[in-house]
Amino acid sequence: MTKPLKIVVITAITLFVISIIGYFMAQAMVVSKLERFIENDLPESLSISYHSIDVSVWDGSVIMVNPKIINRGRHSAKNNAEMELDTLLVDGFGFFNYFKNDHIHVESVQLRSPKMLYNHDSAIPKNEYRYSALEQLKKEIKIGRFNVQNGELHIKDIATDSLLLYTTNVTANVMDIRLNSNTVKRRIPFNYANYNLSYNDLHYKIGDYEDLKLSSAVITQDKATFKTIHLYTKYSKIKLNQMIAVERDHFDVRIPSLTLEAQNFGYKNDSIFYFKSPKVTFDSPEMHLYRNKLVADDYTQKELYSKALRELAFELTLSNVILRNATIVYSEKVNADMEAGKIAFTKMNANIKNISNTYKSPEKTSLNIDAVFMARTPLKVDWQFDVNDVNDVFVFKVDIGKLPAPDLNPFSQPNLKVRFEGELLKTYATISGDVNTSRVDMKVNYEDFKVVVLDKEGKKKKKILSAIANLFIKKDSDAEHDGFREGFKEGIARDHTKSIFNFLWLSVRSGLVSVLTGDGKK
Repeated sequence: MTKPLKIVVITAITLFVISIIGYFMAQAMVVSKLERFIENDLPESLSISYHSIDVSVWDGSVIMVNPKIINRGRHSAKNNAEMELDTLLVDGFGFFNYFKNDHIHVESVQLRSPKMLYNHDSAIPKNEYRYSALEQLKKEIKIGRFNVQNGELHIKDIATDSLLLYTTNVTANVMDIRLNSNTVKRRIPFNYANYNLSYNDLHYKIGDYEDLKLSSAVITQDKATFKTIHLYTKYSKIKLNQMIAVERDHFDVRIPSLTLEAQNFGYKNDSIFYFKSPKVTFDSPEMHLYRNKLVADDYTQKELYSKALRELAFELTLSNVILRNATIVYSEKVNADMEAGKIAFTKMNANIKNISNTYKSPEKTSLNIDAVFMARTPLKVDWQFDVNDVNDVFVFKVDIGKLPAPDLNPFSQPNLKVRFEGELLKTYATISGDVNTSRVDMKVNYEDFKVVVLDKEGKKKKKILSAIANLFIKKDSDAEHDGFREGFKEGIARDHTKSIFNFLWLSVRSGLVSVLTGDGKK
């Protein structure tokens, strides 16, 4: 080997050895700096432990094996949050940017099989939740893609250690995340471009009496779809009655599919939360409600829907809400020795516009509903009100098709001790009301209508009382020129301790009494 060639070979080998040594020195320096950052530069309330760290300067990857992240609370000896992972994987770490500018720029961060626990403390004022350990962040962080794979989330009540929320198979992607010392002070502490999220088997404790379950959810910026939703009272009817001091609905609501399109949410001026969606669809929801009227009445004030929307603590804008093939069954127990009375609405389709507190007058909230009442009677409803009207004025119109009077008996017989006979062939009613009173205008085409007054057991006919009652009732409407008898009543007082549906029922009842016992004219 010639001398010049030897020099070239020796030089090449030397450079190669230096490069290898330099690479491993760089690896060691990066690991050392990351370890110092984790040990010294994290906020005081945040700690990270791990089994090992593997760094590749060449491709900018960091692999942390079995990390455990803890966020300690300022108000409790318990940890606010904990997360354990199989692996934390960082790809495309900008080491040059990190060493030179002290910025953290990465292409992606992956959390593999994280188990996340959050301890909720209801004693902490809500406004303190916006401040977190992130506010002590000293570095700018940019992440091209943040990914969670096969996660679990547990939320517990810190005082009772009871489970508030649980869900599995959490998968999430958030793109183009940016955090800095300014963004972390906001309610949403980072900027992002878009996101998607999915999870299974969610179980959420709504309150002391109700729970929510759903089988799966898929959420993107364009659409959110929730499958097999079950909202229910977690106690039996008998058990609930033993637990409550005043009446409360026992309910079971099942929604096979709920879809929100183009939903948008955030904080207006970093202060007021808002939620928007141009279209929300409920497919085949089924609601069963039961109320035991033998329990003491609840005398709290009930607001009309217009006021309830107007006084929401956040901005809500649902432009169009659709119910497809819905079912509502309401049962009410009035007498201890009889079964609960029941009414049912099936095959209900509704188109609801402007469930919102953000639109301006004269635009109104409107509900257009088609349904079948008590299995065979077609029913149409047109209901309007203006959220911005402080008098809560509303107009409720109902068009009821052929209704065999005995179809009312499953409710009237156990609850009112009254049975009906005959047929209501066609019924129109318009209820105009406000926060205090209403007026009803009604016209009914009917035939052979009779009232049967029952004994206290609701079984045997009281012949004398029934005969007297029917003396005041016009048996048929066919004597009128168009086959309809008309009636009206105004000044119908609302009971502010009861719902809007009680108010509507009082109005319809007053109108029907006017039709049956009046002179047939308004």
